[in-house]
Amino acid sequence: MLRRLFLGIAILLAGNCNVGYSDILANWTFETSIPTTSGPHTAEGGVNALTSVASSNTGGTFSNPSGNGSVESFSSNNWDAGEYFQFISSTVGFTGVTLTWDQTGSNTGPRDFQLSYGTDGVTFTNFTTSYSLPGPVAVGWNPTTANASLSTSFNADLSAFTTLDNSAQVFFRLAQVGTTSINAATVAATGTGRVDNFVINATAVPEPTSMALIGMVGVVGLAVRYRRKNASSTVAV
Repeated sequence: MLRRLFLGIAILLAGNCNVGYSDILANWTFETSIPTTSGPHTAEGGVNALTSVASSNTGGTFSNPSGNGSVESFSSNNWDAGEYFQFISSTVGFTGVTLTWDQTGSNTGPRDFQLSYGTDGVTFTNFTTSYSLPGPVAVGWNPTTANASLSTSFNADLSAFTTLDNSAQVFFRLAQVGTTSINAATVAATGTGRVDNFVINATAVPEPTSMALIGMVGVVGLAVRYRRKNASSTVAV
């Protein structure tokens, strides 16, 4: 009887419970938003796609040249130190945030960037140190084949920063650092910076019912093992 109960609860848990899984919260491919302005540009995919937006504050001319293996990307010229691409989403019901994105630029575009994060759009914390786009010649993208090199692909594991967990809004910025261009000269007004395939991932927080059932499975499992142990230790006389 206990074995059947244990099996039934396990089936219920596997089929109907949210016990924590990695999911895409927002994914910007720019294939439907097709940026020609500073934004906001709604994410193309993810569980929070409709409420997730991307923007930039460069004040330059915005365009949508080839992405990394896709037709569109988010691009701007007229960069100055401190200006950025920004991505906003929600992590309510989720924890353990990670990011992936592709980034490049023209030879006279900005080379050095800093990833930062926050939850109010005002106070931001830098994630580790700044990073650089490959040079001295910019790595080009084309609309049909993704660049096989990892030199323009980036990732960040922010799962240790619990302030980003279960938050109504989270903000991520890719901000220019300094004035050095990709070709190791000085950033020009016509130099462009470009981003594509920005993805926010996180893990769903288990629902209370899921945790309760997990506890029930554990109790039943102990009971089954206890019964088997007692049965095996009984000697017939």
